Amino acid sequence: MLNKKTLSTPNILIVVSFAIIVVFRFIEAPVKILSWDVFGYYLYLPARFIYHDLTIQNREWLDLLVEKYQPTSTLYQIVAAPNGNFVMKYTLGLSVVYAPFFFVAHLLAEPLGFPADGLSLPYQYSMAIGGLLAVLIGLIVFMRILRFYFDEKISIILFLLIIFGTNYFQLVTFDGTVLSHNYLFTLYAILVCYTIKWHKKPTLKSAIAVGLSAGFIILIRPSEMVCLLIPLLWNIWGRQSIIDKYHQLIKHPSHVFAMVIALVIAGIPQLLYWKAVSGSFLFYSYTNPGEGFEFLWPYTLKFLFGFRKGWFIYTPVMLFAMVGFYHLYKFNRQISIPILLFFVLNLWIISSWSCWWYAGGSFSSRSLIPAYVVLAIPLGYFVNGIRSKKPLKSVLFIIGIFLILLNLFQTWQWMNGIISKDWMTKEYYLAVFGKTEVTEAQKRLLLVDRNTEAEEFFTNEAYYSKRNIYLNGFEDPPIQDSVFHSGSSALP
Repeated sequence: MLNKKTLSTPNILIVVSFAIIVVFRFIEAPVKILSWDVFGYYLYLPARFIYHDLTIQNREWLDLLVEKYQPTSTLYQIVAAPNGNFVMKYTLGLSVVYAPFFFVAHLLAEPLGFPADGLSLPYQYSMAIGGLLAVLIGLIVFMRILRFYFDEKISIILFLLIIFGTNYFQLVTFDGTVLSHNYLFTLYAILVCYTIKWHKKPTLKSAIAVGLSAGFIILIRPSEMVCLLIPLLWNIWGRQSIIDKYHQLIKHPSHVFAMVIALVIAGIPQLLYWKAVSGSFLFYSYTNPGEGFEFLWPYTLKFLFGFRKGWFIYTPVMLFAMVGFYHLYKFNRQISIPILLFFVLNLWIISSWSCWWYAGGSFSSRSLIPAYVVLAIPLGYFVNGIRSKKPLKSVLFIIGIFLILLNLFQTWQWMNGIISKDWMTKEYYLAVFGKTEVTEAQKRLLLVDRNTEAEEFFTNEAYYSKRNIYLNGFEDPPIQDSVFHSGSSALP
């Protein structure tokens, strides 16, 4: 028999929200879910357990998979090591998370009449189900975090704003169910939840959960090492709080030890893999000269306000979270400093990436989605701070509903190609704002469509005029008196 707590409004909201996500996830069959970056995250599993070739010394099986299923146009997911082996570009954290669903699919593939090759339909569907399970866990733990600080009404508002008013909904429902950001959102929720629990009432279980969740976050995406600021700085905001935190730590040395051990254990598989395949415990796989971090010259303004994928442009509800830092500092100073430092450092790191718009398979800035777990707290203090101001409260309530509807509508636009996945401009955004279809004239306002294939062709010549800027045959005077077909004066 269900009790009153089970049938509470927050629990019903979680179930309904998850049901909506599941329905939309399967409107289109997930037949290409293991492609592009996800293919790189996943490749460890078939390489090790089906083809027994983790070093990819025999490219034949991989080339056959790519030819048959076309999960990628170029094999950027593997990188040549100095010893002749190929190393997976991405760390293996997601493969660890995928593993249970991979093994289930591998057992069922042949009995269901599909090849047990790692990419047939049972594997695609099983990974989609695994991603949805991560969504459910994330929603449950996220709501639990909200209830630590806010009453039921505020928690429900925050839940709706984050799940349906941001690009979280687009990511987990459509193109990103098995992307790292979905799993990172859930892991961040676990990390924050058990960080709060440990600081309220220290237990060994909470300490281990903090260490493991932080370890897996870093194993999935090493740049997320900034997550360590959350447990390290939680409840620190002044000199006395530092002393109190120190005393709390030395009072529970076994907890600290367990936390560190759990963190290290999570990272050991990656070090062992790099050593076995590349010959070194550390291996830098981002060797493409067109990508990398620009820490001294980050693209922060473009990342936040650029119409290509700008976070505040396509997820404007998070502007209120920025205002909420004032309310957070005013009403809960002891957690304001770690949350602010985490956000600023995280923003600096992700906006320093040369491809700051983070490719085509995302609406808005998907790299910040895991941080929504933390940013929901200042957003909540903002909502709580204006609830007693009736005129302002009514206006902001209407704005909140509008922003949720805008996000859902623009998600629809994105799915239907009205909002471009790669080539948005300010002029085009304004031209298609609120539109359900787009004209050829409006398409000309987009950035130049650059092909992602190995060979690029200019296919829309009618949209552009061309003229010669400079012509030099290297044979006309006064550049050269004689014609050279070989030697130091010849142009190869």
